[in-house]
Amino acid sequence: MHSISLRFTQELTQRLNQMSIRSTRYKVALHKPLNQDQPQGHKLTEIQSENTVFAFNIMFERNNPESGWRFVTPLKFTD
Repeated sequence: MHSISLRFTQELTQRLNQMSIRSTRYKVALHKPLNQDQPQGHKLTEIQSENTVFAFNIMFERNNPESGWRFVTPLKFTD
C-alpha cells in the first residue's frame, strides 16, 4: 500500500482550495525522484520533471463548487 505525508496532503488541499476548479472531484498525479539512493528519500511531488517518475494518483472531492476540498484516497499516512 502506498503511503503519503499528512502534511503534504494538507498543503495540497490548501492549494486546491485556492484554485478555481469547477468540478467536485479532482485527481492529482504524484511523482517520485528517479534516484532513490537517499535514505527515506521517497519525497513525493505533484510536479513532473525529467528527474521524476510517476508514482500514483490521489483523489480529492467536495460537495459542491463552493465548498472546500477533502482528501479521499485510502492511503497510509506518515509524519
